[in-house]
Amino acid sequence: MIRAIIIDDEKKSREVLTGLLNMFCKQVEIIAEADSVKTGLEVLSKHKPDVIFLDIQMPGMDGFDVISR
Repeated sequence: MIRAIIIDDEKKSREVLTGLLNMFCKQVEIIAEADSVKTGLEVLSKHKPDVIFLDIQMPGMDGFDVISR
């Protein structure tokens, strides 16, 4: 099983991505979601996922800031 986290400030985007992954990628398990960079960094350090689905443009910091940390 591939453990994944979704970080996106738009709830609808997280829901759509989760639905698509559940439908087409049965080997991907969404272990957590975050709605901001701050929460995303907390979730990343807590869960240590295999894959991150990351929004690039979010308020405050962007997805590239998350990657650099």
